[in-house]
Amino acid sequence: MEEKALLEEEYGFSLQEADAKGASTVLKTDQGLFYLFTAPAGYKYKSKFIEKVRKHLGGQQDLSMLKLVKTRGGQGHLVYDDQMYYLYRGVREKQLDDPFMTCGQTLAQFHLATSTFKGDKLFLPYSSLGNWPSMWRRKLRHYTECRDELVELEGELTSMDEYLLTSFTYVHQLGEIAVHYLLASGYDKVVKETAAYGKVAYQNFDQGFMLWNEKGARLVAGEWNWVLDMRARDIGQWLKAEVKRDGWQDEKAASFLDGYNRVSPLLPEEYAVIYGLMLYPGRFLRLVESYQELPLEEKEQVDGRLWRIQLDQELARMEEALRRYPRLVAERYGVSIPPIDWLWRPEDEEAKRVSDEASSE
Repeated sequence: MEEKALLEEEYGFSLQEADAKGASTVLKTDQGLFYLFTAPAGYKYKSKFIEKVRKHLGGQQDLSMLKLVKTRGGQGHLVYDDQMYYLYRGVREKQLDDPFMTCGQTLAQFHLATSTFKGDKLFLPYSSLGNWPSMWRRKLRHYTECRDELVELEGELTSMDEYLLTSFTYVHQLGEIAVHYLLASGYDKVVKETAAYGKVAYQNFDQGFMLWNEKGARLVAGEWNWVLDMRARDIGQWLKAEVKRDGWQDEKAASFLDGYNRVSPLLPEEYAVIYGLMLYPGRFLRLVESYQELPLEEKEQVDGRLWRIQLDQELARMEEALRRYPRLVAERYGVSIPPIDWLWRPEDEEAKRVSDEASSE
């Protein structure tokens, strides 16, 4: 069943238009506006955690949660084909003078509102707090296993296979540098020192999770994407999402960070942890995992050329961000980010060699 038909059947509206907006998709229907969010199907087991955080936020004056729209069957979400879908009723949004600063301010308020959340020890399966290095290393090991499988593969490689081999050295080394940089920047210490400033974050923070109605009320969405983690995660993921979308822009990044600092000033050490997160090629590795899970016939239909263009563009944009972020932080906040010896993507002959061997068999 297609997504459009699924949503129409479960929610009883006629979908007229869908417009992606960061983390959400704005749906225009015959029953008005809705915001659609998605999450992995396994997140459905987070209901007790979500309920407890929502109840905690209910006592906050500066923030309000959007109300979930129930399906025809009275459910707050639906699951189909390993994907969770959930909707909120749309609101009349305020046109902000500086949306990036306002987003930073609201995110800081959200984090502070969760700083007194109790019972986080009961929800350790949904916690990433203190686990970044181990999680990143696990992803890198899986990436290496994927590379090894391609090297040993008998038969002709797809164009996507060749691209993954060509990119392996650069991306894997980037990930390794991210892990070492994170540890050298005092990650464990920052985890402990920032616990008082927020306990709940998002899986991948982006536009759409924070909204402002025409009266200026701050609204929070996307609860099924909540995790237990420190605030640096959301700040780093927001910067990465904006870089992926529009490239690095000093003014935009500075406005967002200024907004956050006005409400809840960042510790000097947090800027380096954020930089470590920017270094880590998480989206690239997630796409590799998704590709590896495809059946052979579907892999053969993947347009490797389009993936190469998209992913190369993202990597190039992030290279620019990684050069300019330390300069911005030093000039604006007087914090020195530990330097790294920069990586340039070398021409990897391995993919060509493996491809030649496969085609000659």
